[in-house]
Amino acid sequence: MLTRFLIDKFIPNKNDIINIDVRSKYGYLGGYVGIFANIFLFITKTILGLIINSISLVADGINNLSDVGSSGITLLGFKLSKKPADKEHPFGHGRTEYIAALIVSLIIIMVGFELLHNSIKRIINPEKVTYSLLSIYILVTTILIKLWMGFFNRKLAKIIDSKSLAASAVDSFSDVFATSCVALSIIFSPYLSFPIDAYMGVIVAIVIMYSGLSIAKNTLDPLLGKAPNPELVENIKKTVLHFDGIEGIHDLIIHDYGPNRKMATLHAEVSDQLSSIVAHDIIDAAEKKVEKKFNVILVIHIDPLQFECEDTSEIYQKVKNILSSFPSFISFHDFRIIQAKNKDNIIFEVVVEEKLRDDEVISLKDNMKSRLKTEFPNYDFFITMEREHAYFH
Repeated sequence: MLTRFLIDKFIPNKNDIINIDVRSKYGYLGGYVGIFANIFLFITKTILGLIINSISLVADGINNLSDVGSSGITLLGFKLSKKPADKEHPFGHGRTEYIAALIVSLIIIMVGFELLHNSIKRIINPEKVTYSLLSIYILVTTILIKLWMGFFNRKLAKIIDSKSLAASAVDSFSDVFATSCVALSIIFSPYLSFPIDAYMGVIVAIVIMYSGLSIAKNTLDPLLGKAPNPELVENIKKTVLHFDGIEGIHDLIIHDYGPNRKMATLHAEVSDQLSSIVAHDIIDAAEKKVEKKFNVILVIHIDPLQFECEDTSEIYQKVKNILSSFPSFISFHDFRIIQAKNKDNIIFEVVVEEKLRDDEVISLKDNMKSRLKTEFPNYDFFITMEREHAYFH
């Protein structure tokens, strides 16, 4: 009920999720709720932890402080996705989110390390944990708040299909488990002969450092260049191939410039019998369709096919059968036959497994040429080898 109230209150036209402004407002709502709720939890747990002398509860409060940073990053991502490109930054400002996230992750790791240090000191020199029934009620309240935040973020993520909000939901449910463990350690601490609170502090500190490392990894991946979402790859493929005249596609490469800022290139195969104007119109329509549906700026390179000629089609099929007999072969493209003075040239590109070493690629190319020359002695072959680094080969 509270989730529905917040959506109705702060998101006009809530059902128009294709609109980037409406989608951003869902992100803003999730980010602001996360910031304010986690600040409240941080203050509450830290003060209570200091009062009852619980190192694990203080550590759990610091964990909520790291969640404030995560919510801020989510908010920043949705804000930057709307900021237009400028002369100095023609691809937008989306990667600022990744840099901010990297800084936050380093802070989280350092905080976790310091808490780990203090918890180990508490194990060596134990101190008594004192608590009241009121403190347990307060802890249960914080658990219920985190539980609601998990369902809240999961609801928003489902509405707008947001990976960052979905991650926040998972993080909230993880915090519910962590705080529950802390509460149990505080309750049973007076009845145990060993400092369970300090040991729980070690566990929470490790969880905090792991969270920081996970954020750092997720931040570095898009900065270094990670493989695109397979679902996005498949959707682009289906959309482009839906256009009459496009017979096949390969060499798709997607560049990530931040949230909702992606550019892509691919090669589309069209008949060489099409006029340049007709081919251009088909490609132009496909590019615009992809940008409209997936917010991906697409540039398509045209590869003309000669399959209208029966001889070319027959040679193509034989070449394909020979190449397919090699275990490391994945696919080939850009096939064409060029007339020359002495011998006609058969030109194409071969995609092989990424794991092959350079010398193995060279050896494979020589073996392919040898087999093809035996089958087609009247042709010269010009083969370009490439490892599997793009999509739709």
